[in-house]
Amino acid sequence: MDNKTTHLSDEIKREILQNAKTIMIVGLSPDTSKPSYHVASFLLEKGYDIIPIYPKGGEILGKKAFTSLKEAFIDISKKGVKCDIIDIFRKSEALPLVVSEICEIWGLESSMKDSCVKQSEIARDLDSNYNDQHSVVKLGKLDSINFAPQSPAPTQMVENLDSNSHHIKRSEISNTESKKDFSPMAQNDKILESFNTNNPCIWVQLGLHNTEAAKIARQHGMLYEEDSCIKLEYMRIFSK
Repeated sequence: MDNKTTHLSDEIKREILQNAKTIMIVGLSPDTSKPSYHVASFLLEKGYDIIPIYPKGGEILGKKAFTSLKEAFIDISKKGVKCDIIDIFRKSEALPLVVSEICEIWGLESSMKDSCVKQSEIARDLDSNYNDQHSVVKLGKLDSINFAPQSPAPTQMVENLDSNSHHIKRSEISNTESKKDFSPMAQNDKILESFNTNNPCIWVQLGLHNTEAAKIARQHGMLYEEDSCIKLEYMRIFSK
């Protein structure tokens, strides 16, 4: 495990904290002397709803504590509640397992696989007509190129699709693809576009860091912040 930690920009963290309503806290302790308890108390004071994850269950800060992530997600799913942030208080070495479980429960793995298949199909369609001015693209595929929902790029000129042949200019797609920014920050910004209706942000508390966990989160399109106290970051960002 290296020493390089993963952080989101202040702009993204501000957006996340402003839009979030429900925060699941993994490893929240009922011990009033523990950092997790103080952080949870602070979040409640700021108007967030918290969902404690504690192996022994019971009740913490007046909220039902769930014994596992799966149990908690099943419960909020039945209630139609969306989890916006998952704040983790676990040892660094346990982070890959926790993050993997989150991604599996959230159903991102299968979604990403489906997205990859669709991207391959589109690439194959384009390559098969490399020397042609036009390439045949099945209607509806353009909207499923990326996992995060987004509006069609202006250069795709969707309105020019022929309703009978479903042709679109290869140059229009190529221009769009060539302008893509694959830097970590650009990818975070793209994911943030669908933040309110899709992926929760994984927030790993101060002093905790694991490169593998960060990689797993990114591979599944999850916003990921580590070695960072959500309470202190809230105070710092909104005091500006």
